[in-house]
Amino acid sequence: MSISHTIRMLLDIQDKNIIFEGDCIYEGTRKGHTCRYAEGTLTYVPTQCENCAIENEHYTVIKNGTKISTIVLPNDGVKKTYLKLKKQRFQCRHCQSTFIAKTSLVDEGCFISKHTWAQAIIKSAEAKSLKDIARGCKISTSSVQRGIDRERKRLHTYNRKLPEHLSFDEFKYAKGTMAFIYTDAALGEILDILPQRNGRTIREHFINFYPLKQRKKVKTVTIDMNASYVNIIKELFPHADIVIDRFHIVQLMTRSMNKTRVNIMNGFHTSCGEDLKKYRRIKGYWRLLLKSSKDLSSTEYRYYRLFGQQASQTVVDTILDYSPDLRANYQLYQQLLTAFNKKDYEYLEEILNEKKDLNISSYIRTSLKTLRKHLPYIKNSFAYPFNNGRIEGINNKIKVLNRVAYGYRNFYNYKYRILLHFKYKAVDPQKKQEQNSDIYT
Repeated sequence: MSISHTIRMLLDIQDKNIIFEGDCIYEGTRKGHTCRYAEGTLTYVPTQCENCAIENEHYTVIKNGTKISTIVLPNDGVKKTYLKLKKQRFQCRHCQSTFIAKTSLVDEGCFISKHTWAQAIIKSAEAKSLKDIARGCKISTSSVQRGIDRERKRLHTYNRKLPEHLSFDEFKYAKGTMAFIYTDAALGEILDILPQRNGRTIREHFINFYPLKQRKKVKTVTIDMNASYVNIIKELFPHADIVIDRFHIVQLMTRSMNKTRVNIMNGFHTSCGEDLKKYRRIKGYWRLLLKSSKDLSSTEYRYYRLFGQQASQTVVDTILDYSPDLRANYQLYQQLLTAFNKKDYEYLEEILNEKKDLNISSYIRTSLKTLRKHLPYIKNSFAYPFNNGRIEGINNKIKVLNRVAYGYRNFYNYKYRILLHFKYKAVDPQKKQEQNSDIYT
């Protein structure tokens, strides 16, 4: 095996026209920093002139000196690595023009290798700031951003068909600004991100990029309890059923029940010792009051502070005895949980339509009014298996990206970083080489 072949393998260079000789690797300095240099020569016999396209016969194209290019190679150690490549110049004797030898290692007019660009794109899929990525790849932050901008052209966000099941949500982009995101509810794939969540932006986006014939094929759209989406969905997707995410429904009831507990608990915050005891008990075991009654046990005993050795069901019953209002709200809350756990729409409708006692809190009454307003869409949540779990997980990762990057001033830079992050997020070590070749070829 020749020295040239060995060095090409070491530097991960596939172009066999690049030749290395002995003692071609040495240390030096560049911009005040110690680095490593590798000297190579790029030469071959061209088949034709690049300008006039005449065939290279009888020495029509001749060699005409060399030109040295300093190319940034992927970082594989502490020191930055450069390739000083002597590119062969050619002259056409027919048209008297000159051209330089081409290599697959870099793009024309570029001094950063394709492998380095690929390394930067792969690192963009990680939760790192641009400065950290640039430091790891030994290039500038602006170069990393250019690589992301170039790679985004491969992300086809518009020239695609809409899936049958969509999921809508929003996330905070900047102070006072919410961005809109929609995904494939079945696959969890991001379809696109819009800078605003208002009706005009969403309406114009779908009308401009998706024809009505395609929008009519959408069967379901899963949303949280944001009422502003309902009219937009009915207009844009005439055949789609609106599905309310079940998590947000349970969260609405849980929060109203917890606010009710806090309101009743504060009534026991007096100078009376017995009331303070009740106050501490209601405050300390609020989680048990929010649990579903089927998760409480009457037979398994454990130690509870302020109660002693008790079963969880006994603790809850003792707390409920302190206030008839708390018991009434708790029983209604448990009825709603039972209806949702069993997906019993008729039972839920019966609970929402029956007349409520006066001791039901205003928080729960407001929640019941919200549930009645969204009742037809809640029925769809019982019929379809889709929810916003995947898109909520995506939003959490988006927030992490924003935090580690210390925010983004440009929305589209933020958007392309998000799309790249989720396109290359799960890199299997066995498939990493295939992914790299897919980026820089």
